[in-house]
Order: sequence, then C-alpha cells, then structure tokens
Amino acid sequence: MRSVTASDYLSRILAREVVDRRSATQLDGIARKVELLCTAWGGEHIVEVVPGGGFEKSTANRSGICMDFVVWIRTDAGRRIPEVYESMHATFQRLGLRPIRRDVTIALQVGTIAVDVLPARRLSMISDIHEIYSSRRAQAITTNLHQHVLDSHEANRQDEIRILKLWRDQNGLDFPSFYLELATNAALRRRPVGALVDNVWATLGFLERLLVPRAMLDPANAANIVSDELTAPQKRFIALAAAAARSGRPWSEIVR
Repeated sequence: MRSVTASDYLSRILAREVVDRRSATQLDGIARKVELLCTAWGGEHIVEVVPGGGFEKSTANRSGICMDFVVWIRTDAGRRIPEVYESMHATFQRLGLRPIRRDVTIALQVGTIAVDVLPARRLSMISDIHEIYSSRRAQAITTNLHQHVLDSHEANRQDEIRILKLWRDQNGLDFPSFYLELATNAALRRRPVGALVDNVWATLGFLERLLVPRAMLDPANAANIVSDELTAPQKRFIALAAAAARSGRPWSEIVR
C-alpha cells in the first residue's frame, strides 16, 4: 500500500469537514428560531436576519460548526450600536439563553447548535456600510460585511482557511476568524491557488514570524485595525503555536 501524501491527508480532512446540504437544511430551521428570538428583542427595528460568517464565505467546518447570523437593524432605530449590542445580550439573558459576549457577536446555544448572532446597524438603506460593535475593544466599528464575503471568494483561499481554523480550534487558540482570514490572505498573496500543503505551511510560517509585528487592516475600512482584537501576548502565543507546528512534526500531529 502506498503511503498517504500530505496533500492526500489534508484533502481527506477537508472532505470529512465539508458542510453539506444536510447542514444547509439544518441552517434553515435554526434560522427561523433565531429570527423569532431576535424579533422578540427588536421587533419592528429589525430589517432581516440572514446567514453570515463561514457559511457565506465557504470557510465553515462541520466539526467546529457555529452558525452565524447577521441581524440587520434599521438606520432609524434610535440607539447607538453599543446600546443595541448590550440590549440584545440582556434580552437573551432574560430569556434564559445564557448568551456569551464574543468578538463582535453574541453566542447562544439554540437546541444542540452553537449560534453566533451579529447585530449590525446600516448607516444608510442605500449602501452596504454598517456599524458593528467590538466587545473586545469596547468600540463601534464601521465596515462592510458584504464586501468581506466578496473578498473571501475572490481570494479563493477557503481550503487553507478551513485547515487553519481546525488547527486553531484543536490547539485552543484565541484567534478571531476574520483576523485569521486576513492573515491567511496576506501570507498567500503571491502564492499559487491550489497548492494546499505548501500554502498552509507558508501561512504557519507567516504566523510565526509576522503575526506579532504586522498590523492587519479591514479591507472595507483601513481605520479598523483588526489586529487590535488581540493583545501582543495573545499574538505571541499563536506565533509560538505556529512555530511548534513547523518544528518537524508530521501533519498528523499538526491538524487532525
């Protein structure tokens, strides 16, 4: 029997972790429940509740699945986004849902499924510019979530991002997904599409050498310094984990 190559090994992991049609059907049912919960909170101020994050970007993994939903708030809702975020958290708490504040979302358990809800206030009904809240930085952020999805598909690095998300989760690293995506795209800017093993290896090298000193900016708003989501010690911890992965370990010990 021939030995399994690194490319075969990572490709099998991607196949195992693919989010298939059954997951999409499950998403529809969860979406209805999340919409009801959000309507109980925001009522007429909600424009719509739509899937977001990894599902829209095709960077979700089955084992680490957390369904992301964006809750669009009307421009004339009359509340600042920090107030919107805290009000939503308080309502979910009153409903006994045990919400958890995350980077820019509120995490819930809906049945057996982990859900991240992102309140976003549109600054204009004729544009895709919106305001979200960073609980880590305790500040409002202006960005374009629609552009983030388009940028992800244009970069075409979903496979590498999915492998690196598994590496992050399996090592218990505090590494926000958007930050991880930006770092991956930066590491692979001039590298060929499809060279999965070499590209993941190169990204780990980038994390080892450049995660700490290099600022990562939101492509939709250069004033939003995404790398500020983590402190220098937190970045160094990720860099050390990347260095450990590149220290001669077989791929079976780097990601499973």
